Amino acid sequence: MLSKGTFGWRILEILPGALTWTALLLPIVLSFRTPSLVAIFVITFDLYWLFRSIRMVVNTIRTYRSMRHDLRAPWHEMLASKVPIETRGIRLVSADIKPEQIYHAIILVHYKEPVELILNSIESYAESHTDKKRLWLILASEERAGKDIADKVIRQVRAKFGGSFGKIIHTIHPANMAGEIKCKSANATWAAKKLKAELDRKKIPLNHVLVHNFDSDTRVYVNYFDYVAYKYLTTPQNQPVSFQPVHTYTNNIWDVPALMRVCAQSSTLVFMHNMLRPTRFHHFSSRSDVFQTIVDIGYWTVNAIPEDSRQYFDSYFYYGDKLRIVPLYIPLRMDAVLAETYKGTFVNQYRQLHRWAWGISDLPYVVSRALRDKQISWWNKLGKILRLIESHFSWATSALYISFLGWVPIAFNTRFTQTVLGYNFPIFTRYILSLALVGLISGVVISYLLLPPRPKHRSSWYYLNFLWQWLLVPIASIFLSSFAAIDAQTGLMLGRRLDYQVTEKAVAPGN
Repeated sequence: MLSKGTFGWRILEILPGALTWTALLLPIVLSFRTPSLVAIFVITFDLYWLFRSIRMVVNTIRTYRSMRHDLRAPWHEMLASKVPIETRGIRLVSADIKPEQIYHAIILVHYKEPVELILNSIESYAESHTDKKRLWLILASEERAGKDIADKVIRQVRAKFGGSFGKIIHTIHPANMAGEIKCKSANATWAAKKLKAELDRKKIPLNHVLVHNFDSDTRVYVNYFDYVAYKYLTTPQNQPVSFQPVHTYTNNIWDVPALMRVCAQSSTLVFMHNMLRPTRFHHFSSRSDVFQTIVDIGYWTVNAIPEDSRQYFDSYFYYGDKLRIVPLYIPLRMDAVLAETYKGTFVNQYRQLHRWAWGISDLPYVVSRALRDKQISWWNKLGKILRLIESHFSWATSALYISFLGWVPIAFNTRFTQTVLGYNFPIFTRYILSLALVGLISGVVISYLLLPPRPKHRSSWYYLNFLWQWLLVPIASIFLSSFAAIDAQTGLMLGRRLDYQVTEKAVAPGN
């Protein structure tokens, strides 16, 4: 049986990096002997990229329209009125659980982030429309950060928000626990177990509790919690469900350098695109769940990075293909990467993308679980495995293919330009990629529409920076995104392990 440390496990760790490096080097090798084959592949890839661009335009526009609709809907009033208990003959959760029985538990994990940032996030929770008696805050501190930091944060939180929540629970995750690595989810799991003990003491059923696993910079709109509650109550009974909101990195977007703005806004656009692709839509970063499902899967992992993709696969193998991830169109507002210096911001952005790309390390774990699983069809499991490989392969190679692959046959075989295909090859690729720019143009427009109001310390002329910044897309997609993915896959291939590195979060002026 496949297990960690075995030869088979190691082969699966090597596989993604080997595929990526082969795909990057093979076109160069083939260009010396069969440049026409490489040219046909490039044209085919560019056509595929054009198709992806058009599909992304359609999906991001549809998602944006859903966001506008759901942000305006009166969810608090809809909960107060009669929630349907049945649809098309299917009984809903609301048949057994009433809106006034729903609790919201916010697990806010923090380490050494500025206190102002944490207080700004909590203030957005306190301003929400939901009943404050059923809104709990679990402030999850780290012993590694130092007792002084934990005491300072909880003291200020209680002083400012003591009457804004039904309960404020403070937990301190012990350092160096056996079987754990340094990661956010170990702290969140510790806090979740303390929450369960309190719920059991009060005899509150776990399926009455919606748990929100938030980063320290996560802010909500006033109707977010009521929105999640309504979505849960109108879910079919016995349907395993999880809720994944779209993320907009807009809290500090007016003060973030242009290159990092491109990364942040591009991430939101990709997320919006994937919300309408059920096979690609997984848990990511801050999210909401029925607490019962988190307890069922044994909480969040304490020994893997990243924990969000691991939650998805743990839920998938526990519930089989019955699991449904519901897209939430009311976004969570997050911070884009911003440190005290430009160099620090650049390094932190790279580290963040590298940490996200480390999700490919799930591959041997997923294959191992698939081999042990007896309830899900092999076609279904194979699809999950292949999509995991393909998504990380595309992440590492696509930007480099678009930027450089079209020049490879010509650069490494000058005689190829004397053929009909070789002469027309650059014309074909330029035309196809020019058409694909429609995706970038639509992304620019939607990113503008998602901007928060202009702060007082920025002039109206500053809007122009949100236009010219898109000229930096090649730099961001290659030197940050693709290189981070290649780095992660190469590190996994060579047996290097990733240590969790908390992204430095500077508080922007007026934020």
